[in-house]
Amino acid sequence: MSSDGQFPTRDNCNPADPEEAFLWMLVGLPGLKGAPLLLPIQHLRAVSRRLWDCGARPAEDPVIKYRPPRVGDPHWLVSPGTWTDINDPDPEDIFDIRQFVAELPLRQRQQLAAALGLTGSVPDEPPEPMLPVMTPVSGEATVSNESPEGFDPTRRGVKAVLAYLRRADPDERERVLAVERHFGKARPAILSRYQDA
Repeated sequence: MSSDGQFPTRDNCNPADPEEAFLWMLVGLPGLKGAPLLLPIQHLRAVSRRLWDCGARPAEDPVIKYRPPRVGDPHWLVSPGTWTDINDPDPEDIFDIRQFVAELPLRQRQQLAAALGLTGSVPDEPPEPMLPVMTPVSGEATVSNESPEGFDPTRRGVKAVLAYLRRADPDERERVLAVERHFGKARPAILSRYQDA
């Protein structure tokens, strides 16, 4: 890496330091798959020094620039990044969480929903902040096997879900179908009967 420990880029590598002058050029080499660096950084620093000792010096301005992998790129965790024309505009690095979640496999969406404590759909806009509700503390406790958020179709069979949906009001039906569609198994036997919802 550059002398300050950052990922090597043209901006943070010293062109007068033999171990950094070419270091940024050795990122995302052609044909490289799996990661941005072919060798550990210590070896790449030695390659930069070898090029320097052989008489190479950065003399011209580059005509290409390196783009590190972005969050939305395929395999962004292990992508080598890309080199592009120096005049190409940089894309906006905006992460679309809705697209990311929509592209997750069903099981991972269920795990994400469980981790976030969600059993319904996420609203388009955040809810208005609520003031805390002050209620008196009761000495009595109740126990129930039902989820406190309401009916959870991911824990029920098709017949039970269909029976519940027949009795549910339109808002509750929409909530249960959203859970089934996005966090459940997306069972056609249920969803095909309520395609308009």
